[in-house]
Amino acid sequence: MNLNEINEGARYAYSFNPQDAKQERRASRTGVKIAALMLACLMLGAAGGFLGAYLSPAPPSAETPAALVQLAPEPSLAEQLTASASGKLTLQEIAANCNPAVVAIAIEVTGRNAFGQVVNLPSAGSGFLISADGYIVTNNHVIEGASAIKVQMSDGKSYDAEVVGADTYTDLAVLKINVSGLKHLTFGDSDGIRVGDQTAAIGNPLGQLANTFTVGYISALHREINIDGIPRTMLQTDAALNSGNSGGPLLNDHGYVIGVVAAKSSGSGVEGLGFAIPSNLAAGIVNQIIEHGSVTGRPYMGISAQTRVNNLGQRSLQVSGVEAGGGAEKAGIREGDYILEVDGTAVSSREGLLGVLYRLKAGDTVKVKLQRGQQTLTLDVTLGST
Repeated sequence: MNLNEINEGARYAYSFNPQDAKQERRASRTGVKIAALMLACLMLGAAGGFLGAYLSPAPPSAETPAALVQLAPEPSLAEQLTASASGKLTLQEIAANCNPAVVAIAIEVTGRNAFGQVVNLPSAGSGFLISADGYIVTNNHVIEGASAIKVQMSDGKSYDAEVVGADTYTDLAVLKINVSGLKHLTFGDSDGIRVGDQTAAIGNPLGQLANTFTVGYISALHREINIDGIPRTMLQTDAALNSGNSGGPLLNDHGYVIGVVAAKSSGSGVEGLGFAIPSNLAAGIVNQIIEHGSVTGRPYMGISAQTRVNNLGQRSLQVSGVEAGGGAEKAGIREGDYILEVDGTAVSSREGLLGVLYRLKAGDTVKVKLQRGQQTLTLDVTLGST
């Protein structure tokens, strides 16, 4: 399998369906549909059946993986950075220092063509290293059903990869290659970004142009879109994205990963609508996958919440509903409370809250700091399980 021989990009592109617009506007959401774009399938005929081979996740190591991620205070490539006193990097520095940690992913999926013959269907996507010992983050949809996976480094070297685990709900997956001493990226704080912040994406558009660097801005925060019937809260960017960019990093001006590229709206008259999974959510999911091979017993507090501005003028997470009998209700959390911190970590968005919770497990008791009117309270909440 040669990455340079793949004629079409990632298995999935994302197209906005105007027919869904009226219904989705009622829910204040942008409808996004996933459409298969595998050129090999189209060339073999639309009548061909598609049989994806099952790829079981590799069992987690008995040792603590080196790749467990945190929202680190320093860039992972700090020894190479020549940042100004402000800590910001030039676009040239971001490209030079982050490109070596971004990989092109080529997969083969066992399927049947229009004549019923079993064939290997090629596809491609992107990913990025999060540890020196070869852990790679990508999208679940990039590697789903793969019978073989190869990753190509920026220097052209290619390695076989195994699946550590994946999560369909958040569309995240972790791969592993048996190589050490690799340059890698660090997750940043997606709750700290603002609309208008400059951002950059690195990926493998069309499955042929590995390590392509594009630049744009954060267009919107907490954008709720629906992909394959699953509602997701994402960052929106106008950085140029194409099929094949899926799974690549969205970077801030410090070189941190603030999002995992996952979707693009495309179609006639549609431009500059790209979406990424926020890093504060991705980091918690990735940790669970590395530790357990999957996301186990998703912990939850038993609340619904939305990002709003509190009476101190701060962006905060306001509780809009409390589940009867859930951990939040038992702890005394009320509708209208503003959540400030969970387990010692400041949160101001639902994805930020989920990112904290996914680092914990059902049954854990965590301290939740909240604001109620003029009061600041700290309550102990025992997490339930979904």
